[in-house]
Amino acid sequence: MITMTRLRLFLLIIIALMLTAACDPLGTEAKVVVIVPTATATRTRAPTVAPLPTATITPIPPTEPPSPTPFVCSEKTGQIVKDTFDSKIARTKVAYRVYLPPCYWQTARRYPYVILLHGSDADETEWTDRMKADKAIEDGMAAGTLPPMMLVTPDGGDLANTNYFKEGASFESFILTELMPLVEKNFCTWNAREGRAIGGISRGGFWAFEITFRHPDLFGAVGGHSPFFDKSNAPADYNPLNLAVNVKFPPGLQPRLWMDAGKDDYARPNIEVFQRALISRSIDPGYTLNPTGQHNEKYWAAHVPEYMAFYGQTWPHNVEELPSCLQ
Repeated sequence: MITMTRLRLFLLIIIALMLTAACDPLGTEAKVVVIVPTATATRTRAPTVAPLPTATITPIPPTEPPSPTPFVCSEKTGQIVKDTFDSKIARTKVAYRVYLPPCYWQTARRYPYVILLHGSDADETEWTDRMKADKAIEDGMAAGTLPPMMLVTPDGGDLANTNYFKEGASFESFILTELMPLVEKNFCTWNAREGRAIGGISRGGFWAFEITFRHPDLFGAVGGHSPFFDKSNAPADYNPLNLAVNVKFPPGLQPRLWMDAGKDDYARPNIEVFQRALISRSIDPGYTLNPTGQHNEKYWAAHVPEYMAFYGQTWPHNVEELPSCLQ
């Protein structure tokens, strides 16, 4: 027997089912969809990286070794060495002088040198005692106008005044085979053509040109100060007046030339004969005719600084540029 309570419960179920069917016309099972809003994903940008500043590269100059401190000579004067030797050619003891420039002993360098020959009836003292060639060098070095150089002044004696030209027995032979080897052995000299010069006064000028024109491989420069030329002085093979016409210098061995005379010099006519012969062969004789002057020491002494400038024209002023004495 169905009670009223159960009947009521049954009716409520029936009504609930009917209401459910009315809400779903397709008769499908009702579903409850819960929509949870989802935020749209946003692409995360990579953080902006500020570019590194471009490094400025400063070029570094190549490292060079520090320049050596230039040698500074504290001496104001040089030294004159006086000596003698037994000459087999002159058959006597010969005096000579060697002038050494300031600081010669300190530098250990090979110095260029000039052989300076005196005139007739003079001796080895003419160039230094009376014409002060050593002082001219020291003054020029102090002023920066002259390079350091050595001077060699032999006493020519009778041999220099004799017109004797036999090979091995003349004044030329004395200079080349006795004096030069002696000096180059005992002193620190630049023993090469470019480090040697020779010059002379009057008769000494004659010998300077005679020796150099016959041996241009030995001297880079030759000077004649009122050189005394004469046709009767020497045979053609030895006479500068003939050599000026005939000499042939090997390539690269033409020496630098200097001649000078005063207007009233009695040796001037043949000096100018010599000059014209060289010019005709396109050889510059380096001739200077001074407006005043005679054939004497007063004239030559007045021009000694010019002579020294000529001889030293191509030589270094900086002693450190000279060859080492240890070589």
